[in-house]
Amino acid sequence: MALPVQKAPTFKCELPVSGLQIKFRPFLVKEQNHLMITRESQDPQEIFDAIIELIKSVTNGEVDASKLPMADLEYLFLQTRARSVGETVSVPLICQADDVCSAVHAEQVDLTKVNVNTSEMSDSKIQIADNLIVEMIPPTAKVVHSLTGKSESDMVIPLMRACLTRIYDEEEVYEMSDHRDAEIDEFVESLQVTQFEKISDYFGSLPSLAHEVKWTCPECGGDNYQVIKGLDSFF
Repeated sequence: MALPVQKAPTFKCELPVSGLQIKFRPFLVKEQNHLMITRESQDPQEIFDAIIELIKSVTNGEVDASKLPMADLEYLFLQTRARSVGETVSVPLICQADDVCSAVHAEQVDLTKVNVNTSEMSDSKIQIADNLIVEMIPPTAKVVHSLTGKSESDMVIPLMRACLTRIYDEEEVYEMSDHRDAEIDEFVESLQVTQFEKISDYFGSLPSLAHEVKWTCPECGGDNYQVIKGLDSFF
């Protein structure tokens, strides 16, 4: 007689940036083990690839997480982790209330309360001149990962190339998909500094996975307020 194979339940969530409705299951023991082994390697590319593959598996192959905005990827992974391992995680925090104190505090964080705040996200259509509007999309997780560690000057062109989707003037709508990269690069390099700053404000408004923590240091008694950001903090 064959052993009983467990059937995982299915959950649903709405991704905060794209608004996509996603169905997923908890990850399995073999998937968790693979993820932990990969994390121990401390290779950013291996870790990123493992997370992408994990999301693909738990969504029955329906979601390519590399194409999601980074905040959506982080949120979906956290929802999956909460349903798979448990809704709380211990996050080590270093006291910042006193310059002398460096005590470490283990904060228990409820993953179901970790959110992505999209309320301050700028409009995707940005008027950079009286007769010129550019339309942007958030960078995908793949794009963000590919730019990690690069200088700001090296990031500008590939980031704009990936996120600029349309240009509007008084007469026409220009779809970036219809134009060569060299044309897009030329447009970006022709922008005035004040125009580019308006676009930079859009990127600055993009949300991320974050959680506010208030705690009192057991060593110095100082009050701490910290914002935990990024997927790695809740891994």
